[in-house]
Amino acid sequence: MNKKLLDQFEDFNEFVKFIDDITWEKLISPGKWTVKEVVAHLWNWDTYTLNTMLPNIKDQVKLPGFVDHDTENLKAIKKAKEFKYRESMIKTFIETRTHLVNHLHKVDHSEIRFFIGNDKLNDLIHMKDI
Repeated sequence: MNKKLLDQFEDFNEFVKFIDDITWEKLISPGKWTVKEVVAHLWNWDTYTLNTMLPNIKDQVKLPGFVDHDTENLKAIKKAKEFKYRESMIKTFIETRTHLVNHLHKVDHSEIRFFIGNDKLNDLIHMKDI
């Protein structure tokens, strides 16, 4: 796996650690999600990748189809509301993202590029610009 890409993916943890209470509840733009909801969204997809995709890429097993994005995104928003404290959600996000990155370091690049090496990753990495 591309080390630079994984480093950037993991660096997002450092950004998340320092989100203050005001920024946490701020909309990323009018009519869009809050920062909290974006982090929940990322956490939800990290969890999906860890639990559904990664276990199935070994030995060129056929991967399951992706779930409906809208349904999965709504689930993430619901999960965001379940966290009462910013710190607990951030801790959970960082633990999950770290676990995901550690697993991705062990995967052959040719097996994983199809779901991590896309343009959406750049959007996630550059969320720091909010």
